[in-house]
Amino acid sequence: MSNRMIRELIRSRQRELVELAASFIRIPSENPSPQFKKRSAEMGHHISRYLAAKGFSITEHRRSENALVTVVCDAPLTKVSGPRLLFCGHTDVVPAGNRSRWTFDPFSGEVRAGMLLGRGASDMKGGLASLVFVAGLLQEFAPSLNLKGSLGVIASPDEENGGMEVASLLAQGLIKGDACLIGEPTHPRHPNVGEKTMAFMRVTIPGLPGHGSTHPITGTSAIRKGAIAVDALAKLLEFKATPPADLGQLLYNTEWFLYEQGDPSLSQLLYRPSYNPGIIQGGKKVNVIADECIIEVDSRVPFGMKPEFVLDVARSLVGTVAPGAVVEPMVPFVNPNWTLQNRPIVQATELGIKRVLGMEKPIFSILLLGSSDASHFRSHGIDTVLYGPGMQHTVHGYDERVSVKSLVESAEIYAETAINYLGSS
Repeated sequence: MSNRMIRELIRSRQRELVELAASFIRIPSENPSPQFKKRSAEMGHHISRYLAAKGFSITEHRRSENALVTVVCDAPLTKVSGPRLLFCGHTDVVPAGNRSRWTFDPFSGEVRAGMLLGRGASDMKGGLASLVFVAGLLQEFAPSLNLKGSLGVIASPDEENGGMEVASLLAQGLIKGDACLIGEPTHPRHPNVGEKTMAFMRVTIPGLPGHGSTHPITGTSAIRKGAIAVDALAKLLEFKATPPADLGQLLYNTEWFLYEQGDPSLSQLLYRPSYNPGIIQGGKKVNVIADECIIEVDSRVPFGMKPEFVLDVARSLVGTVAPGAVVEPMVPFVNPNWTLQNRPIVQATELGIKRVLGMEKPIFSILLLGSSDASHFRSHGIDTVLYGPGMQHTVHGYDERVSVKSLVESAEIYAETAINYLGSS
């Protein structure tokens, strides 16, 4: 069977693919939510049943009895030795929020005017469905495709919280591979092969409580100190990193891409920490001087800078304006990470894109200003690429959706990538 034939097969069976993606969306695996653990398990079991029927062996991992389930599905392919390729996607989605702001049911999985609608359509149940669907086909036709090595499919349950479940399994050696393809939404011609890293921080500021009627003459409001700290932390943007020399081409590509997208000012974030005070909480009652203020900060660390440095700078900035404040990390730190363009999985992905989308416009890999599960795989020596369908302006917003056309094209590209990678050994 040729690459062209498997792509024709994908197109002929696209109804199965779309229904699989819609069935994922109909499971409201909102993270966080009261039913999250139950819905997360439903997603894992759904994927397990689908791939078990295709000949995959299924392993469900959990760190403890009450922990989330991470599903790892393994395809033997032809049982000929070769590299191990991983397909990975996360099953959790951010909450839908105010339902009245949606123009359709966020968990309907409805298809309308060529669009699959619902929370997670772009981030990333659409991409996950395309990966799972293609994995089933690769196992089914592995002998005809002359594939070598093995294929694993990983359903990550908690990427929206940092992906700690997959990180734990990698650290224990329970997930292994040579390369990984993650179906996060990207530009259709530009896979992401590197990313900044998270430095999520919690800032706790003490105050001196008292009766609200006597403030500001007496007492110290933690909220007022917090407001000053929020402004002080904006100085994080003034610090500039010096990236490694081997990232020169990827940095150039990314700057060019951002310019072409009409966002050239975002290029400075390739070299500087971002800063978003995402949550601020404080006070017990309106007529009581606030005795504590807690600020949760999202900062993404640039290439050539370490998260520990950003944490130290944040502590200094906050300590200057709010003595006694405590600044602590919210997630384990990893460094900014990347997979260079000369690695086989990157070349296989770019070739797959060229074969499916054509070469009328440039195709090249870029760096990501955000973060993903990719960092966990790269930290264990697994070359990792992000590529998937999605409408970026709807991600984490109302009326999230993805085009059926991009689901099918991504599936074709995943198939091409896997055949290029597993068939070239």
